[in-house]
Amino acid sequence: MNTAPPAPRRVARPGRWLPHLQFWLGLNAALLTATLLTRALSTGAPPLTPRGVLLCLLLTALGFALGLAYGRYWPLPPAPFARVARILLLAVPTVGLSLALGLLLRPEISALVLALAAFLGAQWRPAPGAILTQSR
Repeated sequence: MNTAPPAPRRVARPGRWLPHLQFWLGLNAALLTATLLTRALSTGAPPLTPRGVLLCLLLTALGFALGLAYGRYWPLPPAPFARVARILLLAVPTVGLSLALGLLLRPEISALVLALAAFLGAQWRPAPGAILTQSR
C-alpha cells in the first residue's frame, strides 16, 4: 500500500498573465501614439502601414519577454552599483540585437523599441494584490 502523500497539483491561476498583457498593451499604445504623432507633425513622413504596426507589436513582445526572463533569472539587486552593472549587461546586447534587426527587417518603426521593452520588462514588477483571484 502506498502511504506517500499525493503530489501537489499545480492549479492554473486565471489572472496570472493579465498584468503582463495589460502592461504590454499599454506600452504599445504609448509607442504607437508617439509614432503617429511624430509622423503627423513631420513633413513628408510616410504614413504608418499595418506592417509597421505588426512589427512594433512583435518587437515589443520580443523585448518585453526578454526583459521578463532576464529579470526572473537575475533579480534586481539592492546595491546601486550592482543595479547599474545588471542594466548595462541587459542594455548592450539588446541594443545590438535591435540594430541588427533594424538592418535586416528595415522596419517602419525604430527597432530600438525592442531595447526599450526589454529594459522596462526587466524592471517591471506587478503591484501587490494586482492579480485578481476567482472566488468559487
